[in-house]
This record gives sequence, C-alpha cells and structure tokens, in this order.
Amino acid sequence: MSSTGSPTSAGTESRLSDVIHADAYLASRLAPPLSETNCLSFTDLRDVVERFAQRVSGSLFDYGSGGAPYRSLFRGITTYIRADVTPGPAVDRLLPANGMTEEPDASYDAVLSTQVLEHVPDPAAYLAECARLLKPGGQVLITTHGMFEEHGCPHDYHRWTARGLECAVERAGLRVEASWKLTAGARGAIQMVHYAANSLHLPERPICHKLLAIVRRLYGWVWLPMLNAIARRFTSQGVVDASHPAAIYAGVAVIARRPKSGA
Repeated sequence: MSSTGSPTSAGTESRLSDVIHADAYLASRLAPPLSETNCLSFTDLRDVVERFAQRVSGSLFDYGSGGAPYRSLFRGITTYIRADVTPGPAVDRLLPANGMTEEPDASYDAVLSTQVLEHVPDPAAYLAECARLLKPGGQVLITTHGMFEEHGCPHDYHRWTARGLECAVERAGLRVEASWKLTAGARGAIQMVHYAANSLHLPERPICHKLLAIVRRLYGWVWLPMLNAIARRFTSQGVVDASHPAAIYAGVAVIARRPKSGA
C-alpha cells in the first residue's frame, strides 16, 4: 500500500501510482508466485485479511488502499471506499499530504489498513483517525511490518513487535480482539534469508561485486523458489497468535474494535 502523511514530488507520485495500480502488483498480493521475494509474507498477509473479511459487513474504509488488491475478498461489504494520498484509478478519496480524512465521525462499520502504518510519520495520529472513522462496535484490521527490509513508498519510518502494535492500538482508544505474528519461525527465517541474499552488494570491490551479482542471480533462479516451496509446507507458522514464542516474524496484525458507549 502507499503511505499516508508523506510528501511526494509529482514524478515520484506518478511512478508510485503506476506500480501500485499495475495488474502484476495486484496479482502478486493475492497469489504471489514462488519466484517472488515476498511470496511468504504476501501469502500470510492475504490469509489474515481473509479472516478479517469474514468478520465484517456493511461499510468499509480502505485507509491507504493503493490499488486495493484485497477488494475481492470482502464479499459481505456493501460500501467499499478506497482512500490514499497517491491518485490512481482505484482511489475513491484522494487524501491530503498529512493523510487525514474529511469523513464524518463514526461513519464506517470497518476500517482496513494493510501495510500502511510503517510509512506514516505519526502512527498515533493515524490510529486515532482509524478509531474516529469507526462506528461504535466497528472493527479495524491493522497490519504492518515486523522484521522486513526497508523500502520507501515513498518513505519508511517504523517497525513493530506484536506487543508494540497492540499497545499503540490500545492507546488510540480501541479494544484489541485478536493479535498475530505473520510469517514466523522457520518460515520467517527463510524470508530473512531472501532479504540477506538481495543485500549481497560490494560496489567498492568491483570484482567481488560482479561475483556477488552472479550469486544473487543464481539465488533468484534456484534457491528463492525452492526455499519458498519448502517454507509453504510450514503452514502452521504463517499466522500465529501474538503469544507464540517465535522471535522472528516478518509482520504483525491486530483486529480491534471501537467500544460501544458505556462498554
């Protein structure tokens, strides 16, 4: 998803819009191929979004939607509003640079926020806005990064532990109902190996740099899909409860509810 609250130049904004609305990008989120570096984390993210989609109905605000790759999962939603700071054909609400919305208070039954929080300079303000948008009793899914490679979209600010995300969500006045670690244990370790392989660069040593480029290429052709195929068998480590002892995990997710008055 693209970020909220980050200034972008017109050229950067245009390139980012092209990427997040491209068919290949959207397809990789729902059905990532074995050759995709983030095959495991994208698969586990989709799975937790599917769990949320089965819980909610009515109106939904996709906050930082990008190309809205998960829209098709929400069959029980009657009104699906896509909002982002980056314009594009899938954006219903173009947000200002600070990422805040002009939606009325308590106007949605559900809020979806997938892989946005790490790109937001002020997570507390963003989470407070999520809470404000929800009707009393409404639910929000927040997913973000645990151990994940740095990537600009256009900027990258934060990483989270499972408990850290829970605390941030609770400070926004929301009640946590479910909390998970995503792509954990051996599955998460393999994901980290992919990132390590992609980082094999040594430009100050030209000969070594060229040799490492060959290693990266061979890794992408052979080891990346093979390790992803192996890790896919560790299905029990894809989405685990936040209390799970796994110390390595690529992502975190929380489902929380806005309390009803007097609750």
